[in-house]
Amino acid sequence: MNNGAPIKALSKGKVKELNGLVEELMQHGFREANTTDELLAQHRNMTSVLDRIRRIEPKLRTTNGRSRMENVDHFTRWAIEQGCQVENVRIAEQTEYGGLGLESTGDIPADDRIITVPRSLFFYVTNEPRYRKLLELMPGAMMSEQGNIMLALALVMERFRAKSFWKPYLDLLPDRYTTPLYYSTEDMEELAETDAFLPALKLCKHIARQYGFIRKFMQEKVDDLRDCFTYDVFR
Repeated sequence: MNNGAPIKALSKGKVKELNGLVEELMQHGFREANTTDELLAQHRNMTSVLDRIRRIEPKLRTTNGRSRMENVDHFTRWAIEQGCQVENVRIAEQTEYGGLGLESTGDIPADDRIITVPRSLFFYVTNEPRYRKLLELMPGAMMSEQGNIMLALALVMERFRAKSFWKPYLDLLPDRYTTPLYYSTEDMEELAETDAFLPALKLCKHIARQYGFIRKFMQEKVDDLRDCFTYDVFR
């Protein structure tokens, strides 16, 4: 979704520039880095390239323009209509945590089931036609080791698909997350003396390399990704 407006195609010059930046990103991402200084330098280089990529790629909106709380009632009605059972809880804003959470609406006895979700409301990648090309193109090793890529791409495809069954759920998702993927390089440097440092760098590098691989080898071959796959949308 992009306010219903057609996505403006990039000029040949911008496409060439973008392809060059993706190639540069991949080169940085596969260079060996071991020491803290080397890892930070690699992260800075990749972040710099990604910033340039983001300035070229179209700005696509992944929300419906309403606050998340405004979408809660619609989502709840949809989920219940689809067979979800909810007892003594509701979705509420948790300002201290910066997001949404569950809040009790009454006493909940021990061992009581408060939410039951039917299998039809599990979001997963199937072998149906709109995912088949994706399944055919994704290398087997990447599929077995990083199945989250397939799930992310399926969500991207559904987010921009007209009249998606999953729209009430997708409308409830935030447009950004409190993960290292959104940290500045200064934020990342502050993690240098913590146990979170290496996992944070590893996450950022993996997502950047996944983006580069998909952009380089797959995007143009999958109709449902051709016009809506960007780094910002993917992360």
